Amino acid sequence: RSAARRRGRGAAMDVTQVLEAAQSPDPSVRQGAEQHIEMLKASNLPMLMSLMSTELANEAKPLHIRQAAGLVLKNCLTAKDAMRQQAAAQAWLTLDPTGKQQIKMAVLQTLNSSVKAARHTAAQAVSAMATIDLPANQWPDLIQGLVTNVTAAPNAFVKQSSLEALGYICEEIEPEALEPQSNLILTAVVQGMQKTEADEQVRLAATQALINALEFVRANFEKENERNYIMQTVCETVTSESKELRCAAFECCVRVVELYYDKLAPYMQALYQLTLQSIEKATKDPDEDEVGQQAIEFWSTICEEEIEILEEAEEAREEQREPSRQCQFFIRGALQYLVPLLLEALCKQSEDDDEDWNVAMAAGACLAHVSETVKDEVVQFVMPFIEKHINSVDWRRREASTFAFGSILDGPSQHVLQPVMPHAIDLLIRLMRDQSVQVRDTAAWAIGRVCELHILFISQQQWVQMTHALQPGEPPEAEGVLLAGLKDEPRVAANVCCALHALAEHCEDKRDDPTNVLSPHFVDLARALLQCTERPDANDHNLRTSAYEALNTTLTNAAEDTLPHIEQLLPVIASRLEASFSIQIVSNDDREQLNDLQGLLCGSLQVVTQKLGKRACPFADKMMELFLKVSGSKNATLHEETLMAVGAVASAVGKDFKNYMPHFRPFLSFGLSNHQEHQVCAVAVGVVGDICRALEAEMSPYCPEIVQLLLKNLQEPALNRNVKPPILSCFGDVALAVGGDFEPYLPETMRMLQQAGMTSLDVSNPDLVDYLGQLREGIFEAYTGVLQGLREGKKGTAFQPYLPDAMNLLLRVAESIRRSEPITDDLVRSAVGVIGDLAMTLGSAFTSQARESPQKDYLKLLLDKAKESRVAATQDIYSWAHSVVFGHTG
Repeated sequence: RSAARRRGRGAAMDVTQVLEAAQSPDPSVRQGAEQHIEMLKASNLPMLMSLMSTELANEAKPLHIRQAAGLVLKNCLTAKDAMRQQAAAQAWLTLDPTGKQQIKMAVLQTLNSSVKAARHTAAQAVSAMATIDLPANQWPDLIQGLVTNVTAAPNAFVKQSSLEALGYICEEIEPEALEPQSNLILTAVVQGMQKTEADEQVRLAATQALINALEFVRANFEKENERNYIMQTVCETVTSESKELRCAAFECCVRVVELYYDKLAPYMQALYQLTLQSIEKATKDPDEDEVGQQAIEFWSTICEEEIEILEEAEEAREEQREPSRQCQFFIRGALQYLVPLLLEALCKQSEDDDEDWNVAMAAGACLAHVSETVKDEVVQFVMPFIEKHINSVDWRRREASTFAFGSILDGPSQHVLQPVMPHAIDLLIRLMRDQSVQVRDTAAWAIGRVCELHILFISQQQWVQMTHALQPGEPPEAEGVLLAGLKDEPRVAANVCCALHALAEHCEDKRDDPTNVLSPHFVDLARALLQCTERPDANDHNLRTSAYEALNTTLTNAAEDTLPHIEQLLPVIASRLEASFSIQIVSNDDREQLNDLQGLLCGSLQVVTQKLGKRACPFADKMMELFLKVSGSKNATLHEETLMAVGAVASAVGKDFKNYMPHFRPFLSFGLSNHQEHQVCAVAVGVVGDICRALEAEMSPYCPEIVQLLLKNLQEPALNRNVKPPILSCFGDVALAVGGDFEPYLPETMRMLQQAGMTSLDVSNPDLVDYLGQLREGIFEAYTGVLQGLREGKKGTAFQPYLPDAMNLLLRVAESIRRSEPITDDLVRSAVGVIGDLAMTLGSAFTSQARESPQKDYLKLLLDKAKESRVAATQDIYSWAHSVVFGHTG
């Protein structure tokens, strides 16, 4: 026993040293300690958790050691990755009950610590354990224990930390796990919020807990007397002297709007007065800024709810049904009092362009929401303010007026805006030369909003004033304000880039035309944007990225008459990418900036290559050399950009891509195997499709490896599920490319498609319904590629054994239609396409079944659904499929 005690003391002493080392500034010391912790976690999890909980509870230990112990303990219970979280939960649930109880008791003991930071860490640990235990019907006395701490303990420390723990639990856990105890939680939280509670930190913890608990007390909110009591408590807290408390109470109000908008009417008069008073106070007292923000957020949230309700009502009207919710028109009722306060709040800007979110920014966002909610009605309350202050000697008033104008553009109709727009655009052009950088910045943003939402109001003369390039002998002031703005302060130039991006986006439908409105300005815009990307201060305000994005959109939507100019740009951009490899790297920041730069350049080369098509072929060797060099980077975003650029080259050069495939194959395989950065994997899957379409039959030598990687990915539980539908579709790309050579891969591929087709998910969850639709669409696209590939390879009968699986999936989709479950037009089109391909490939082996019941009945459901579609492509597929199956178009 004596030896055991010595070992115990040694372990305790060792763990303190390890936790100290884990926070060392020396990387080698820190990494050694972290490895030691991970080894113990893998070899003896119960011991590690016991040691950490004991260390956390030890009042004699330094705070940073206790906090580190709590963090290790929490990390044993939580993980960002779903699979790792599941494993951590299972490990905790199967821990020895005695040891587990000791860990819990040590953590619960820490809730009573005199050190606030230690209590905070303990509250997080309690939540992490509870989030696992409570859904598994373990630790049944926890909630009652925490509630008793709040309602009966004389100690404010344990009250505060218990409320904090309850708040964290409510934040993390699924509602159904706490519903049976919602009354207990609500009792503790509301009691903690009372004015009679002397300790402000207890009231604050209770109010913050209520924010998370509101979702769990729906049954209480349905009862008028209980709802009244909750709302009375919240409103009383809004009037507290503590700024923190008032902020938290307004956050509660925001959450109430999100969850219980339909129950708000009896309380709106009180909330109206409380919020407007707080907004007004914030316009006069800078110390009230945060409270004012939360009061404004209340009205922004009401706007969001009413916009959603009104949109749903419009859909219901079109579908000739009753809407599910009724709009209370709270915004319309408050308009004449709310808008003037928001406009005044706009004048409380900071001169510091890096200032955090403040009441002026919140007011601008709210004004935009108000405009979207009430549409035309907002104009009469905003335009007088603009007219009064747009020429003010106070830059704050000029900027606020400009901000107000830009904020309301996404609401009123063109008919209502038409009288004011010509003069307003003239003013914005003039304000682009204002002496105040804040005014110029907002003017550039507002011009971007006009370009995005009301571009037709801009006259030809105004376009010249914005985009005219200086000619020899002209004075500087003759330059268009947008081109001049690209040389202004980074914040202004970044907003100019956004305006040019919006301008170019309007040409999307005209990019295949011989010419469009971009053509006269193309060379000047492209030159100015390229010069902007090279500014020494281009890292500020995300300017370089904004400039490249504007350039890429301009290139993408430029007309045919700009192709000779775009062709000249390609070597310029390629030379920049080549030069980037010579940039000296001396810090992590340098590395990040280089990764960003190379990603942007690869993105631009992708856009140029897609635009030029075959005209890019002379540059393919150089581009592939550079892309292969970039592919060695471990940066996920850069890897994505490079893969997409290579896909563009493959599409441009076609079968000549076989010259690059031996060198590119390892990088493609690496991308397909990158399960951790699933976006990279998804892009790699897309590039496989590009290469298949380029190489066609010459893809065959690479099929064994690629097919195996795709199959492995489908079975990889750690891979994000959203990558799996494109993988399924990719089998179709491969099969279509190699034709009959795909036959050896049929058994395993078809087995995987059959398994995927049997997937069933909770249809009450919209996200899962969308995913299931994408999954089935991916399977149908795979079937289509396989059927067409085998047919072209004269091996169509090889699909015969797999016909029942394809028919079964068609039946499942038809059943969804019969049950009126949501189903996309894309899924219907892909399903009906498979029906046609089955008929074309298998002939009478399929059509004889398709013309007999019960198959005829569910195939008819699918065909009729396609026939009813408003999408021309789906109707065309219907006509073709019906013809090949039944011999006429129906």
